[in-house]
Order: sequence, then structure tokens, then C-alpha cells
Amino acid sequence: MAKAGYTALTPSTVSLTANGTKTILGAFVPAALGFGLDLKKIRIGFGGTSGAPALVGLMVGPYTTNPPPETGTAPATPVTPQQVYGRTIAPGFLAAHTWTAEPTGMTLIDSWLLTPNGGLVMYDIPLGDTPDCAPGNGFSLLVNSPIAVGVRAGFWLERC
Repeated sequence: MAKAGYTALTPSTVSLTANGTKTILGAFVPAALGFGLDLKKIRIGFGGTSGAPALVGLMVGPYTTNPPPETGTAPATPVTPQQVYGRTIAPGFLAAHTWTAEPTGMTLIDSWLLTPNGGLVMYDIPLGDTPDCAPGNGFSLLVNSPIAVGVRAGFWLERC
């Protein structure tokens, strides 16, 4: 089956406050669309120069509250997914960055520590191990840093 792949990226640096947990990137498929998402790659990098490691968490779930909005800036700022491969088809899913009110209903499926001292993760999830989500669900990336620092992130996603 032919796949269509997209990126959802933070278009600018997301500012974190010390010891505050913030959802920095998310993607969500409304249930009515009838397809899910397959998470293929994760990118996250800090712009800091010092500090203890930040806790990064990958979440999946239905966004019981505060899903990525279609327009506007509350509770997050919309991101326009960009198609990077496959047959040309509108993404259909919603993406956003920099939440001002944290989503609920999400389940932690992975977490790791990453230093703000130029820390970078570029992870291509191995074929057969990619997490996916059903219609009406999505992914989010949250960070808790012990220092105020800037962070950027990206997802590579496929419709499934």
C-alpha cells in the first residue's frame, strides 16, 4: 500500500520555564476522518549551554482536553503539516506546538533524559516498532527541564 508521509515541526523555539512541564508538539486525527497515524521519526534539540538533563516524554491518546486546534492560538498554536513523500494528499490531521494548557487523556509510552547542553535526539523508529494511533487519537511530546531553555522538535508521521 502506498504511504503518504508528513512532518509536523515547531516553527520556532519553544521557551521552557525551570521545572515546568510543557507539551511542545502534538498531532491529532479527528475520529470522523477514519485513519490513524504512524509515528516514524522524532527530532528534538535544545539550544541551552548548561543545566541538568530535561525529562522528555512521548505520549499517545485521545486528547480528552486541549487537542491541537484547527485555528487560533489557544490552547496551542497550530502547525501546518508538510508532505515529504508519497502520493499527494491533504494531511487531514491537526498539529500544534507550545500548549498554554496541558492536554489530558494521554498515556506515556516512552521517556528519556536529554541534556540542554546542546542535547539532540534524531531517532528513526525501526520498521515494525513504530507506534501508531487510532482515529480520534494522536501523539504529543512533553518536556520538563530543571532550567529555562529553548527547545525545537519534529515528528515524521504517516497516515495509516
